[in-house]
Amino acid sequence: SSNPVRTQSFQARKGFKKCRWHQVVLTYYVLNLIDISIGNNRLKIQFGGAQMTALLGNARSIIIDSGTTLTYLAKDVYDQVANVVANVINHECFYPAKQDYLCHHVENNGDPYEGLPEMTFHFANADWKLPPSNIFRMVESVIACLAIKDGEVPIFGNVVQPNMHVKYECTQG
Repeated sequence: SSNPVRTQSFQARKGFKKCRWHQVVLTYYVLNLIDISIGNNRLKIQFGGAQMTALLGNARSIIIDSGTTLTYLAKDVYDQVANVVANVINHECFYPAKQDYLCHHVENNGDPYEGLPEMTFHFANADWKLPPSNIFRMVESVIACLAIKDGEVPIFGNVVQPNMHVKYECTQG
């Protein structure tokens, strides 16, 4: 999808500035999210209630963006993910003051990610399996925070992308 944006360019001539308007199209790489698995549990995500903006227009669409840190999911999808993560981890969960990250107290016996689940994003043509280190941020040695939040526009951010090679097909159609 694209949104036209008007930009200006100026050219100086003999003390005058000439203003020219150019049409610029903002482009996003959009993936079609089919489902999400946490550990070996496929969630069978219900996308029907997702409130989507006109930008994407489809409840299953998610932008992949290496310039955005966190991953954002539509609120109803995020709620389903957060509930299953909380059940799998089975430790106290909380939202720290001044942050709205969902965090969990975890046991750290040398590997801070031990006992945290993997997550797989099932896209239309591929599955993207994420280790716990790409899903959780350790804010203290015994506190793991989910690097996924709810947001108005679903975005697959850069925290989930390390050590992955992403090939973009840049054809129009």
